[in-house]
Amino acid sequence: MSRIDNNAFFADFNSLASLKHQAQQDPDAALKKVAQEFESIFINMMFKNMREANENIGGGLFDSTQTKQYTEMMHTQMAQSLASAGGIGLSESLIRQLQGKGSGASTPDFPESSDSETHFLRNLSTLDTERIQAVAKKAAEDFAVAVQAPGSSAEPLSAKEVVFDSPDNFVQVLWPHAQKAGEKLGVDPKAILAQAALETGWGKHPIAKFDGSPSYNLFGIKADQRWSGDRATVNTLEFRDGVAQKERAAFRAYDSFEQSFDDYANFLQTSERYQNALQAGDDAAMFAAFLQKGGYATDPNYADKISSILSSKWFKTLL
Repeated sequence: MSRIDNNAFFADFNSLASLKHQAQQDPDAALKKVAQEFESIFINMMFKNMREANENIGGGLFDSTQTKQYTEMMHTQMAQSLASAGGIGLSESLIRQLQGKGSGASTPDFPESSDSETHFLRNLSTLDTERIQAVAKKAAEDFAVAVQAPGSSAEPLSAKEVVFDSPDNFVQVLWPHAQKAGEKLGVDPKAILAQAALETGWGKHPIAKFDGSPSYNLFGIKADQRWSGDRATVNTLEFRDGVAQKERAAFRAYDSFEQSFDDYANFLQTSERYQNALQAGDDAAMFAAFLQKGGYATDPNYADKISSILSSKWFKTLL
């Protein structure tokens, strides 16, 4: 009988391949290990869904690429430990079903043409690890959809819940996204973050959709004929011939702040009007000036306001 290392991460799908030989030689001995492997993958996918949900509402104050990496590693190990200790009961249920002990049946019914998860586990020795991964991923996604299905107790997120309580918090949470966008555009990320601060009042005045949920629109990009996604229609202040006046306008809506930064970068890259701004490089003031010249905003003091934010104390410590 081949030995399976109990200290191996269950998310390492190479370890699942070694179970094939064991399943061929001693199916009963391998069954418990197979079920635990499957449950661990399932639990790990649920952890992943929870991490992504947290990122969609702005993430934590001290989140960084490093902390996200370590959190993912911790969740992977937790999934292994939980499955080994009994988990959520999925492995035991699979074992009972595969051994014919579930629902009062003496033997399980596995049609030869079945594509069910139980049939695929029963025939593990003939399947590849990619299919194991795909089924576990689908199971976790289906579970996430089920708990958020209509009629569940989960309340929709309000735009008020993604309001930043201070410029410090705004900078800390969004700075990594600005750095990513700045690298993609080849411009100073501080200028990008300063523009987001100007457009949203340091995150205190988010654009909300008609149902009160957040649009995550940080850059005031309007939903014109080029936009096929969700939108939020609100009152806005525009300058016409130097005179400020209120107007009703539709803005692009996203699922997260990260999507807002990504679309902002794509918006600038695909528009001829802002190509000069993208040549500004590390000159944040020039970047802002060319954005205004390209017609990004109707406010005649738009570039000066961005420069003022750049000189504020909250940007002094950014590298």
